[in-house]
Amino acid sequence: MTVRRLRGGAGLQRLFDADADVEADAGAGPAPGAAPAVASALRCSREALVDIQGQLDALLAALRTPGAAPDGAAPERLRNATRRAGTALAALGAATGIR
Repeated sequence: MTVRRLRGGAGLQRLFDADADVEADAGAGPAPGAAPAVASALRCSREALVDIQGQLDALLAALRTPGAAPDGAAPERLRNATRRAGTALAALGAATGIR
């Protein structure tokens, strides 16, 4: 299985093909004993993405409320959360052997 980030999109695309199966058989996957690192990276990436979702929900709620405005620190918090999510996803990729 190959995981590739889509250009212009926020999602990931999973590809199942013979080349991916050959790479997996050749040891391109996670190293033996990497399960704790993968679990930790999954947990961190989930927490970071939940943080982003919560912040976006709060921004949408503020924008939908007449007369309300997001607080001035919201954009910086969102930038930091996005940076943390990127770092967490990179760690997940490194822990699983995905480039």
